[in-house]
Amino acid sequence: MPKYTYIARDRKGERIEGALDADDRQAVIGRLQTMGYFPIRVEDVTPKGRQGISLAALRGRVPTRHLVSFNRQLADLVGAGIPLVKALAIILAQSQDPMLREIVSDINKSVQSGDSLAQAIRRHPKAFSPLAIAMVRAGEAGGMLDDVLQRLADFAESEEELKGKVLAAMAYPSIMTLAGTVVIFIMLTVVMPKITGVYQDLGQTLPDITQLMISITDFIRGYWWIGLTILVIFLFSMARFVKTEEGRRLYDSVLLRIPVLGGVIHRRELGLFSRTLGNLLRNGVPILTALEITFEVISNRVIRLEVEKLGPAVSQGGNIAGALHGSPWFPDGILSMIAVGEETAQLDRVLLKISETCEREVDRSLKVLTSLIEPIIILVLGVVVGFIVIAMMLPIMSLDPSAE
Repeated sequence: MPKYTYIARDRKGERIEGALDADDRQAVIGRLQTMGYFPIRVEDVTPKGRQGISLAALRGRVPTRHLVSFNRQLADLVGAGIPLVKALAIILAQSQDPMLREIVSDINKSVQSGDSLAQAIRRHPKAFSPLAIAMVRAGEAGGMLDDVLQRLADFAESEEELKGKVLAAMAYPSIMTLAGTVVIFIMLTVVMPKITGVYQDLGQTLPDITQLMISITDFIRGYWWIGLTILVIFLFSMARFVKTEEGRRLYDSVLLRIPVLGGVIHRRELGLFSRTLGNLLRNGVPILTALEITFEVISNRVIRLEVEKLGPAVSQGGNIAGALHGSPWFPDGILSMIAVGEETAQLDRVLLKISETCEREVDRSLKVLTSLIEPIIILVLGVVVGFIVIAMMLPIMSLDPSAE
């Protein structure tokens, strides 16, 4: 039987860790909830040889567009009344991606052997998230698997679209920064030494600014490896520190406080929280399970700490709006909407509305961020290049004609 480790909190909020043997992850969550615990993290630690996971589960992730296509095709086929096994066989015959073919083949074999679709896709954690597994399980139980698969595809597409907007917003500034850095490096290491060499041959007394540039150039050419070594050590140390829980929390806290960029990250996490929890509740996933999955989806550790409070609060009869009251990361307007949703039993619809609002704000903030970054980069590069040009040209303007 598979073995799972868990981290949970009891009704007093105390952290509890342990291990359980169970048929699947959902069974562990159910047992913990029966014991009065709120699961925070449940991980499968069964030795790989006992799990029977296919090679596809051990490889890289399947491209999102292929998973979206898989979900839509399966939704259309199941919605048309085609049995699940036959629908999977049709998709397998049409699939062109080798990794996806292997995954679909393994899913098909699992379903043929009597597993549910949720149990089958659970064998491929790199392709299907806990969110997808929970929604599929709820869809199968409620007889609305085709609707759930369509919603999963919509969710994945919206996430991919947002990532694309972020990459597009940062592409131009990144290229500008790289190109400007290369130009400055060439000017300092190639152009500047040749020009200053001519000045020194003339025996001309050089201005202080030119002397400073000569010193910088000599240092870069002679001791560049020191700077590179320091940079590598710094980046390596930062990467190690950020991998720790305390370091990641500090890093995420700093990100949230950066002007404009922090607002983008904040709204992005709020939108992800609202959309994930809203989709899970809409598809009939129990509130405690939905909160646990939502906790795992949130990437920013600061906001995760706030979400972590929700499970124990709800399990003790509280509500989400009350548990988040006073949080600096959940605005009063959002909490008011959540409170209304809980009072009217329409929390799923309210959360999805909140996610749409947050995504629109992220889109607007990205445009503002891009419009701010570009002129700042141009200004900084212009000042640096201008400083170098002045340092090179100033001796010409102050050249003494009588010097031999």
